[in-house]
Amino acid sequence: MRATTWMGKTHVEVQDVPDPKILNSRDAIVKITSTAICGSDLHLYNGFIPTMRKGDILGHEFMGEVVETGPAVTRLKVGDRVVVPFPIACGHCGACERGLTSVCENSNPNAGMAEKIMGRSPCGIFGYSHMLGGYPGGQAEYARVPFADVGPLKIDDGIPDEQVLFLSDILPTGYMGADMCDLTRATSSRCGELARSGSSPSPAPDCSAPNGSSRSTGSATGSRWPKTKPAPPT
Repeated sequence: MRATTWMGKTHVEVQDVPDPKILNSRDAIVKITSTAICGSDLHLYNGFIPTMRKGDILGHEFMGEVVETGPAVTRLKVGDRVVVPFPIACGHCGACERGLTSVCENSNPNAGMAEKIMGRSPCGIFGYSHMLGGYPGGQAEYARVPFADVGPLKIDDGIPDEQVLFLSDILPTGYMGADMCDLTRATSSRCGELARSGSSPSPAPDCSAPNGSSRSTGSATGSRWPKTKPAPPT
């Protein structure tokens, strides 16, 4: 397949790379239909994030069609359209059970590396250095999605990619900023600034949402985070 690869500071290339394969029973393979470049990718491009390696596949904002699933995946099936959030979460650890999926205790195999560099480790993240898991990203034709029953958002047919792709990162980032700042409809004119924080330019989300109105996007189907049970062996 073809993918965007990091080749060194200020140097990226589109190259032929091996297709991803199912490695664990909870994996899925997604054929990418849309992907985005995040402002955070500039940190990689400019060499500010350590533990990048030549040939790493970039991209943490993507969506597509499920083309293969591991034997333990039950919520997704081949043919489902999904948006894949950038944090990788197991759904079963103590952090995930408390809703703190961005600090999942199981998805970053290189947590010790991240702790030495940053003081503590977040979850694994697609396409964002080896200290955050070394997972190949989504600026590619296909991607392997670990813990596929947990993160991906199923999308109804008939909804264009362009209307839901930003659920992968950009819109939730802006929404969280609006929520943390307690923005209201009266301050919604500044929402675009939050939506652009750490991301490429994007339409502003509805800043009135954090204060009383519905928080549903109206575009994803199924539960965002399924009820957790004791983690099965993988």
